[in-house]
Amino acid sequence: MKTIRLILLFWLFSITAFAQKKTHLLIVTGGHGFKQAPFYQMFDDLNFSYDKLEQPKANELIASEGVARYDALVFYDMYNSITEQQKQAYLRLLQKGKAMIFLHHALVSYQDWDEFQHIIGGKYYEKATVVNGDTLQSTYQHDVTIPVKIENKRHPVTRGINDFEIFDEVYGKFGTQPGIKPLLSTSHPGSSRYIAWTNHYGNTDVLFIQPGHGPEAFANPNFRKLLQQGINWSVKQHKK
Repeated sequence: MKTIRLILLFWLFSITAFAQKKTHLLIVTGGHGFKQAPFYQMFDDLNFSYDKLEQPKANELIASEGVARYDALVFYDMYNSITEQQKQAYLRLLQKGKAMIFLHHALVSYQDWDEFQHIIGGKYYEKATVVNGDTLQSTYQHDVTIPVKIENKRHPVTRGINDFEIFDEVYGKFGTQPGIKPLLSTSHPGSSRYIAWTNHYGNTDVLFIQPGHGPEAFANPNFRKLLQQGINWSVKQHKK
């Protein structure tokens, strides 16, 4: 009987420990300045465990076996240098179903790697570019109040969030891939219509959230809930 009790106690302890295990993130930055203290405080408040790594070190890790210890990769970088080996590492991870979340200026990354826009679901055009006969050059505008509409209220990322406003930065005239599934949109005249979506690539449902420029956004409760639910959904979706 004593042995059975010990086994039950060990089993209960193991279940509790597993349930309390925090999601472990790799937060990738580099190539763009930001207010670090409120940014990381947001992740602390949301109760995530994370390592933070700037480029180019982040891409070196992503191309190594060490990337396996992370439940999800969260990109807040704006970076252009990537080797062929690192590109292949991204593609392998996406084929394996690695959870990837891209935030804000990550949309501007890898201007010369055409496949990246198919991964993230869109592209910010730093230079004037002819796309389907139209010349596109993206724009940005700081410190504006943005009306946000929930496009899919049933999705786990947006569930329980009503339309809201956020003081943030808009991007305009950026391209989106035809297969994206919109989560958020805005009517702000300086912004492209869709500002958050999922995009299926390989065996991964990539999540992109365009808001998230500065402390006002990091403190916005709706943005925080969106980010928390987005990471949790992505990790659960791709849990092996």
